[in-house]
Amino acid sequence: MLLRKISIYETPTHFYIVGCDISETRYHLLKIDRTEPGDLKLGEPEHLYSKEEIKELLATVSGSSIVLKADKRRSGAEKAKIIETVSDAFGIIGAVKFLTGFYLLVITKARAVSKIGYHQIFKIEEVETIYIPWGVQPNDNAEEQKYLRTFQSVDLTTDFYFSYTYDMSRTFQENALGCVVSDQKFIWNKYLLEPMRRNLVSERWLLNIVHGYVGHHYVTLPCAKLSLTLIGRRSAEYAGTRFLKRGANFKGDVANEVETEQIVWEVSSSPDLRHGKFSAFVQRRGSVPLIWSQDPANRGVVAKPPIQIDLHEPHAFTAAAHFRDLRRKYGCPIIVMNLVKRKANRGNELLLHTHFLRAINYLNLFVPVKERIGYLSFDVARCNKKGLVLPKLEEIGFRAVLSHGWFQSFPELYNRQDEPHPLMEEFVAEKSKDGRFLLQRGVSRTNCVDCLDRTNVAQFGIGKVALGCQLYSMGYVSEPIISPASELCRIYEELFDEHGDTMAYQYAGSQLVHSVKTYKKTAAFQERSRDVIQTISRYYSNTFGDFDKQHGINLFLGIYRPKINCLVPIWDMPTDHYLHFPIGFQSKADYCAWTLELDETANTDKEWTWNGRTYSVSAPNTAETKKEPERLDLFEMNYRCFQLTDLERLTREFAHPKNIVIRSVNQEVHSASPFMKLFNKSDKSHNVAPSSAFSRFKAFKKPTVEDDDDDDDEEGDATANDEEIEYEPAFLRITKPILANVKSALRETPSRTFASPLTIGLKNTVEAYGVHITGPPDYDKAKYSNYAKFAQRNTAKQEEVNDIVSMVSNEEMKPLALYTLDSTFQCEITEVATASMKVYQDAFNIYNSHVAPSARDKDAFELYRRVKVL
Repeated sequence: MLLRKISIYETPTHFYIVGCDISETRYHLLKIDRTEPGDLKLGEPEHLYSKEEIKELLATVSGSSIVLKADKRRSGAEKAKIIETVSDAFGIIGAVKFLTGFYLLVITKARAVSKIGYHQIFKIEEVETIYIPWGVQPNDNAEEQKYLRTFQSVDLTTDFYFSYTYDMSRTFQENALGCVVSDQKFIWNKYLLEPMRRNLVSERWLLNIVHGYVGHHYVTLPCAKLSLTLIGRRSAEYAGTRFLKRGANFKGDVANEVETEQIVWEVSSSPDLRHGKFSAFVQRRGSVPLIWSQDPANRGVVAKPPIQIDLHEPHAFTAAAHFRDLRRKYGCPIIVMNLVKRKANRGNELLLHTHFLRAINYLNLFVPVKERIGYLSFDVARCNKKGLVLPKLEEIGFRAVLSHGWFQSFPELYNRQDEPHPLMEEFVAEKSKDGRFLLQRGVSRTNCVDCLDRTNVAQFGIGKVALGCQLYSMGYVSEPIISPASELCRIYEELFDEHGDTMAYQYAGSQLVHSVKTYKKTAAFQERSRDVIQTISRYYSNTFGDFDKQHGINLFLGIYRPKINCLVPIWDMPTDHYLHFPIGFQSKADYCAWTLELDETANTDKEWTWNGRTYSVSAPNTAETKKEPERLDLFEMNYRCFQLTDLERLTREFAHPKNIVIRSVNQEVHSASPFMKLFNKSDKSHNVAPSSAFSRFKAFKKPTVEDDDDDDDEEGDATANDEEIEYEPAFLRITKPILANVKSALRETPSRTFASPLTIGLKNTVEAYGVHITGPPDYDKAKYSNYAKFAQRNTAKQEEVNDIVSMVSNEEMKPLALYTLDSTFQCEITEVATASMKVYQDAFNIYNSHVAPSARDKDAFELYRRVKVL
């Protein structure tokens, strides 16, 4: 379990780092030597301290005096006493060295942004950099200061997240199945933690951070409260800016690679990942896995540099390495949605599309039919002219989601198995061996040229379908379809727009140029204004700021290490190409058996892969037994039995600001604004001449869209014979078609309704207890009928008694017992039965005659005594 609170105390020769758990009862100590500037020496005593022992130790070091950070500048304070440099920090990110000495990075401020069961997710808001060596000032070296500024250009207070108990680098499915090894691809401070791991520092001090996005929202239904969390994990491999990082490296790591996961949790269920009601779905985005680029030197001359293939690979080694990694983690099938234009003249998108399709067709030659890569090409720009982008994405989404399913931490509901929806009749869920979990097998991968605007909309379409299937499988909707006009869809759209804006800002320096609203044809004027602003911002960032930003990323991730892997300063390097593409690299993979791992023994994550070949339910059970102390810590962290509960704080937590209350999942949005018509797109049937202002707006927009509007198609109108979607044979084999009547149902908006069924969120006895409720037997019905007639006779008037037929006599309705009307004022003495009186008289006669009890009575009494003692 990671330490929750960290304080750092400073002396001229050492740093003393004190860490404790959440209950502040168990303390650990870490000691850093400051006397050797060029090396980092750490020591960790193998002793568990109490609070009194830590105070005594610090008092011994400081001479019974601790100087706070505010008193550090006082004369003579830092020579004779210990100084509290950092107090109540959240964790240590790592240590880094440039030229002279090491810097220690500490999180001093963070806030909780989401909660998944027991586990809280924090966002970093403030980081402090502490120079470790004593007597050496980093300001004396100008080159050292330049490296420090370049390193700090990676803003750790923007979109960096961590959790003490939840592995943010792993998906929910991997965490629920008991995976204990982090995925190094998504950990951004692994280079910073290397010096501490070399000193054999315990893992309780090392905090992994991820870069990306975390969005969270509560949805309250009449009988349930749901938590919706959207997580985007950005890969730390081959990371960089837009025009400086394209394609993939030799290892198959692609640029702008993001793993997007949506998690639904029923808050009233158990917070434990393996016993609560959770559901999760994962999809990926990333650049086209080929060796290609766009020369940024032409960025200031032309709007879009032309696409060029830097390395032609007849055996598709780079694409094979990329898809081999996806197969290892997610299993099969892998579905690729390529949004690169097939008919584009500008920017050579057709060249990129042709080479990508050729590589996938080549790789499919060496795998069985069921394991082939399912490929489809979707021209979003051409389809957008017909206004059918979102309906088409919903059809594609159903074929993709039903082919690889989703994760669910509880068995499938009985009524979903007996009477499935027509859309779900052909769906066969992948289950764990014991039938407890529903597993996701395979993944959907989406890409365009930039993997930003079009990719975000496509992922929204697939994720919306998956969300409907998740809620249907959990029993909250009667059909796996979410209405586009519903309040829940609006919330989900907002989360995906925030997710897309964050990813676009990290990669391209601006927010999305085209949001989901662009393809819904709503708020047209607002969206066009947004397009212009974001296009200008993206152009400026890519032209003037990308090189410095790329230098900071390479230095932060350890791609460039001063005086170690390169003698030239990073700001003097004309290109970082050889840092990512080493000279003399040779692939050891067999192009005919590209699915096999290069080194099976070196792959430590293989036993935790998603596919059914290696999953075993016994492994998580074993891990759960070994982690019993950690489970106790989770209980303490969630319920905090060691401290007094503040009712006001709990009230604020329950009244979460991001919470909507709806009567049903498909309840429509209440559009009460009278000014929406000002921004809606005008009806095409009205032949109104555009105003001069709007014409100037279009004229201003036209040249800038040429820079970043990838959705414009200059190949003709929407009535062309070219199909917007092209399915490859492998995709048609691994997915099942959507019926025609279901397609029409998908395009129809559900009727507006305000009524919500009472059974929303309620489970029947079969789902809750596994038993059926049957009707009463016939003899019980006859008894009840006689009782009803008897009651009717006693309560009816005299004239109504004659109308009652077939009345049962009172003799047939004999009472089971006789009870008198006793009270505190009087008591009726009942007559003792003859048999009871005889028993009493016999006992009295035996007592008076002093007759010894029989052997039978003795045995009975002895047996009674033994039972009484027990």
